[in-house]
Amino acid sequence: MSGLDCADLTVTAGATTVLQDLSLTVPAGGRVALVGPSGAGKTTLLRAIAGLTPTAAGRVVLDGVPLDGLPPHRRDLAVVFQEPRLLPHLDVRDNVALPLRAAGVRRPERRARADAALREVGLDGFGDRRTTGLSGGEQQRVALARALTARPRLLLLDEPLAALDPARRGALRRLLVTLQETHGLTTLVVTHDRAEAAELGRTIALLLDGRIVQHDEPRALFERPCSAAVARFFGVGNLVPDGDGLLAIRPEHLRLDDAAPLRAQVVEATYLGDHVRVVLDAGGLELSAHRPPGDAPAVGAEVGVDLAASPSWRIPA
Repeated sequence: MSGLDCADLTVTAGATTVLQDLSLTVPAGGRVALVGPSGAGKTTLLRAIAGLTPTAAGRVVLDGVPLDGLPPHRRDLAVVFQEPRLLPHLDVRDNVALPLRAAGVRRPERRARADAALREVGLDGFGDRRTTGLSGGEQQRVALARALTARPRLLLLDEPLAALDPARRGALRRLLVTLQETHGLTTLVVTHDRAEAAELGRTIALLLDGRIVQHDEPRALFERPCSAAVARFFGVGNLVPDGDGLLAIRPEHLRLDDAAPLRAQVVEATYLGDHVRVVLDAGGLELSAHRPPGDAPAVGAEVGVDLAASPSWRIPA
């Protein structure tokens, strides 16, 4: 069992190249979070894997079986989109059982499997309800249950939490992790939220300009970025020239010390609940620091910045 292997994928849209020689591996039973800015090609990659978007070059292999040329329904995978895409004329149970109906499973078995999937996603007893009366979070759980009933070899999740409020997002995020680990499902999940990616992915792959530029454990992307572009995407607000490279220092790691020789003026202080984001001007070099709400300097104040004492990561030029 080898999981998902995308090698040298190229996808074009007219004269525009959306994905260029992209390679990505999700190990069997693994869980990878795919992140990137809007327009980077995240959804295009999922659609190419699912067979919904044609590829110009490259290959997609699932558990050793090439998927290129196979129609979507023969790829043995399930996709959960940002919108649940439920059928309003069917009740919840029949929506969940749709893949089984398409596969020719007899009605008693597909009803039993649908009810079992609903229990797994926390919707026990919802089978006879209409989908139009469900909350957004409940509808997305139905979509997830529908994906599970097919018992796919690969689960693709395209920003499934984006339309939910923070409380429901947190609960469904934890459910996704639990279900993936319980079933050992090879899973690729798209999200635009960096913190969400760190919780959802055992590893994170960053997609920029049609290529995967870094794929590693979450802490590596946040604290050991391979380039300035990766550092900026993961919120490393401080890139300090250092010889022929840059020192990447996260705002929460930047040390302020009145005795430090590097002087800076506070030009902005924004309260963000659990911290204050402080923007500094150090002789034309813009720096940012996170300070506790009760220990933040005021706008206009002069402070010392101790770069030597600030945990950092050197990025080569």
